[in-house]
Amino acid sequence: MGIIKSMDLITLKHEKGLCFSVQVRGHKFLVDMPKESKGEDQGPSPADLLASALGACMGMHMALYCQTAGLSCEGMEMNLVYNLVQEKDRKRIGTVTVDVNLPHDPGPREAALLRAAQNCIVRNTLEKGAEVDIAVSGGKE
Repeated sequence: MGIIKSMDLITLKHEKGLCFSVQVRGHKFLVDMPKESKGEDQGPSPADLLASALGACMGMHMALYCQTAGLSCEGMEMNLVYNLVQEKDRKRIGTVTVDVNLPHDPGPREAALLRAAQNCIVRNTLEKGAEVDIAVSGGKE
């Protein structure tokens, strides 16, 4: 397995409570937990973002397929719901259900659209897992 591309730096900065600002390629947004999870609900939760990233990735791959196949995907809408499960003392997302509504019946191209959605980077990462290296340092003020 070789690295094909190193991605842009993503910087997270603690704002207050459980809220962090995230900055990547000039985009900035807040991530927080809902109030019932001791946050202030200033933005989506990390789990919301993970499910959203999965949906957006799948949608983009379907849109690319539509462009290549000469199909319109304008007006495509995706709805996602996920559930959390508890395993021993750890929580994780157990399932993500994705409903895709297209502006037209895909007919015989439905299988190809499903293959496109299933081939996105985020889904592949969730399926195979990713190595996560963490380093903590201090005294930087």
